[in-house]
Amino acid sequence: MEPKTIEWRPGPAVCRCCLAEGCYKDISTEYFWMGKREVYAEMLSETLDLSIAYSTSGGPNSNSRLICEQCISKLRDATEFKRQVQECERTFIQWLDPGNSVADATATEVKLEQVKKEKNHNSDEDDDFNDQPDFGDDDGYDDLDDDVPLTKYASKTPKKEPVDLQDLLDNVKPTTKRKSTTTKDKSTAKKAKVSKEKATSSKPKPEKKKKEMDWLTVARRNAKVVLKYSTAYPFKLPSHSMVCVYCCEQYDDPKYYRQHMREEHRTFNVHTAFAHLNNTCSEYIKVDCTDLACRICSDTFDNLELLSAHLKHAHDKDVDPKVEVGMQMFRLGPERWVCALCDVKLPSLRELSRHTSCHYHKYTCETCGKSYINKENLQRHLLYGHTQFKICIKCKLSFPSCEERRQHVLQSPRCWPLSCSCCSERFVSRKLKLEHMAQVHGKAPKTYTCPECNATFDKWNTYRSHFVLSHTGDTYACSFCGLKFDKKRSLLEHRVTHTKEKLFSCQVCSKSFSRKKNLAQHSWIHREHKRFECTLCNKQFNQRVSWKTHMKSYHPELVNF
Repeated sequence: MEPKTIEWRPGPAVCRCCLAEGCYKDISTEYFWMGKREVYAEMLSETLDLSIAYSTSGGPNSNSRLICEQCISKLRDATEFKRQVQECERTFIQWLDPGNSVADATATEVKLEQVKKEKNHNSDEDDDFNDQPDFGDDDGYDDLDDDVPLTKYASKTPKKEPVDLQDLLDNVKPTTKRKSTTTKDKSTAKKAKVSKEKATSSKPKPEKKKKEMDWLTVARRNAKVVLKYSTAYPFKLPSHSMVCVYCCEQYDDPKYYRQHMREEHRTFNVHTAFAHLNNTCSEYIKVDCTDLACRICSDTFDNLELLSAHLKHAHDKDVDPKVEVGMQMFRLGPERWVCALCDVKLPSLRELSRHTSCHYHKYTCETCGKSYINKENLQRHLLYGHTQFKICIKCKLSFPSCEERRQHVLQSPRCWPLSCSCCSERFVSRKLKLEHMAQVHGKAPKTYTCPECNATFDKWNTYRSHFVLSHTGDTYACSFCGLKFDKKRSLLEHRVTHTKEKLFSCQVCSKSFSRKKNLAQHSWIHREHKRFECTLCNKQFNQRVSWKTHMKSYHPELVNF
């Protein structure tokens, strides 16, 4: 993969393998993926014979130790492919020279040592299901276990006489046919049916699913033990406020939420805290670990891993140290919205929650590299993101184009994306929803106050842009003029003013545009349907700018925009 052509900045959000920016894991830290140990620096060394130079004194989140999820997925593929080639090579040599004692010893070693070792440390691809191409290493569905024939062949005792490989393959086919086309005797058919059922029951798919669920169950069990014996305060985040998982009280300030948990919920039912999560155990509960301490001995800890190890060794609690704790850790101190894992500042608790979940993503799309926190979200992404049809999220109807789907949503009130929290009426835009909340329910439009400088903003986008540009270093600077932007897309749209590139051409008239949105606006000229109409003189216009020009010229008394 070639490095990015866009200017990048070394810092806490740059992958060491592809220089991409985003949320990453430490390259030398020990992780457990679906119950298996992974150290990415070791995998690079063992599989590709590559070493990454980094500062050993910088801590686990220093600027030079990061690797992105997409590179991790590719590294897992490379590790599995190397193991597969080694297994196949040993098996093939045994077939070519069955009487060779070296091949015999190699085969025995493959069975007793190599396969066992790989099962312990690289069982992501073995324990998960792989027959669906876009589900990645960690989340497919495997009915054909590639490891079974390799292990079987490696453990077989070779024949004494030399056998030609082609003869061996030719002899296998009729044997298989004879087994599948037995006599029509009922007793024989019954035996065959029983044998088939046994073979089906021995397939690895149910066992692998059970292994995966066992790992998720252990992670959830660890979370329940830690929650019971610690001051990790769980919360829900259905909107922008913290909601108590026990009594559903809402709090905007984490300080008052922690006070509420200490005073109102000194005793609690652990299972109630997990009631709002998915029953498949694939979701992690959110917990505030600002004042993390052991309830038994009052010792304080910096993270959940140290606390779980303390509960295991000091108090003999039922915690499995080989499996991570099924919790998303937040530390909501004086500097409110700072990630507890990588110290990145975010403008709101909602965005902090989205960012924090990136550290717990375990399911990666092999097509585009996006990762998700659970299997359901990945399946939803594959359904909506990698298909030639455009699907309505509400009613699941498919449409050949985005425009047809948009028209369907506009004409179907039950498919409108937003709803009122008071009366459940649905709306097609946020502006209409806010107007309804103010007129019908008397709720004033929400304002946003910057926690750093106390500046107040009426719109979320304005506040977010201010926060990123003024109080964080996570900005995008133009290499021509030095102007900074809060979004990469804004930078790319700005750069065309310097480069004068026009990469978007109209397929009808071949006119070129520097921005895609300008091409989309222009394309309405070539359509029969005219979106804007002057009700006074019955003239129709394709573009809003043409309609506004007409109104200002001929009906200026009606213009109020």
